[in-house]
Amino acid sequence: MTAPLPTRAPRAPHTVRTADGAELAVRVQGPLDAGATVLLSHGWTVSARDWRPHIDALTRPRPGFPPLRTVAYDQRGHGRSTRGTARLDTALLGDDLARVLDETTAAYDGPVVLVGHSMGGMAIQQLAAGHPELFGPRVTAVALLSTCLDDVGMAPAVPDAGGRRRVWAGRRTAGALLRSPWSARAVHRLLTGPLTHPTTAPLWRALLGGHGQAETVRADTRALRDIPALTIAEFLAALTTHDCAGRLGALARVPTRILVGTRDRWTPPDQARRLALDIPGAALHLVPDQGHDLPYERPVLVVETVHALLREMGPASAGPRPDRGRPLAALR
Repeated sequence: MTAPLPTRAPRAPHTVRTADGAELAVRVQGPLDAGATVLLSHGWTVSARDWRPHIDALTRPRPGFPPLRTVAYDQRGHGRSTRGTARLDTALLGDDLARVLDETTAAYDGPVVLVGHSMGGMAIQQLAAGHPELFGPRVTAVALLSTCLDDVGMAPAVPDAGGRRRVWAGRRTAGALLRSPWSARAVHRLLTGPLTHPTTAPLWRALLGGHGQAETVRADTRALRDIPALTIAEFLAALTTHDCAGRLGALARVPTRILVGTRDRWTPPDQARRLALDIPGAALHLVPDQGHDLPYERPVLVVETVHALLREMGPASAGPRPDRGRPLAALR
């Protein structure tokens, strides 16, 4: 007897086109009748494929949680997505997210949880600032991972183990170098070199903080090879325009969790604290001894955060929807 085919979303990529001609590669996975969708927005210089461990975990059942539906997309100019012609800034990334959200969830009546890392978290903030009407009716929970409210690229002084004050000059210097075409190519060569080279792994650790796990650094290096050096520099300049201070009232309507590693050098804990203060009711979680690659080095923590948000949503359950339009069963 032939077993019935599972009711799952197709694994083939889908393309979302923007007004300026960018083609955003989107992949939808998980049961079509899932009780909730998790939309994953990646950070600068990586791609949607870095969410694979999270997607595998979220789209499978676990005790108390049926499988969820996931949407992951490549930010413009990253992975399989094209650059488009518009002037690049984080507000544009927020508009891209709005388009992906609309095209992948317009016919879906369940809750949507947004998860964003670094630049992806900034895109979620810009979505909240520019499209506040989506929060509550469509977006019902948010997780912001290793991201900041404004002042991207600033390097505050922090006490080191000996009590002296120092500046994270490596991160600030690298940012300045990436703004020059010649030096951007040089930094790109250094960061995409073999891990056996004496500068590659230490440079990644200096930029991101933490211990720079070899597997994560290799993934970062591979992702960086796929993006032209000048595109990387253009995105860095765009990130420095990010400023959502006083504009995130929409996030106060939904459960919001902010996670940051205590050793994060790109979006340090002080910036995460400022972000939390700007969102009434947001919960801030400091992850000990963790750097900027938190979601990719700690995928289980991200999945647990999504499940915690689903619990917090109460009536908006992660259970399957037996009939479109009916209220969802309460989450146990």
